[in-house]
Amino acid sequence: MTKLTASVSFVTFVGFLAMSAASADAQSREVRLMAKMVTGAASGKADYRERGNRRRLNVEAEDLPANTPSQQAVFVNNVQVGIMPLSPCPAPDQHLLCGELELNTQDGEAVPIITRGQIVSIGMFPSLLSGTFRQVR
Repeated sequence: MTKLTASVSFVTFVGFLAMSAASADAQSREVRLMAKMVTGAASGKADYRERGNRRRLNVEAEDLPANTPSQQAVFVNNVQVGIMPLSPCPAPDQHLLCGELELNTQDGEAVPIITRGQIVSIGMFPSLLSGTFRQVR
């Protein structure tokens, strides 16, 4: 009986170690996706990172026409994820508009789970900029 108890304890301990290692491995793996967006002179990019239960989405736009409304909705697969404020770009392009939206779960913000092939867009009907998320190698 003592050998059986010791064997069960050993198997339980080894199983616990394996589960701990798998959990640590899942926490250390990172998903990283990027999207490039270009329309005429305007351009932008989106960067998505996921590690464990932490997620971050950064969307940037630059060189948008000066007559663009000062706030633009940002969408992932046609679902609004936030509002990007626009302001004059740094010199010498101060007559154009630039903006950035950053969402981070560590700051208590809602960040959708994004997968390869999903579409990110700034503005809608029509979008000012859009691109497809691709895996970063």
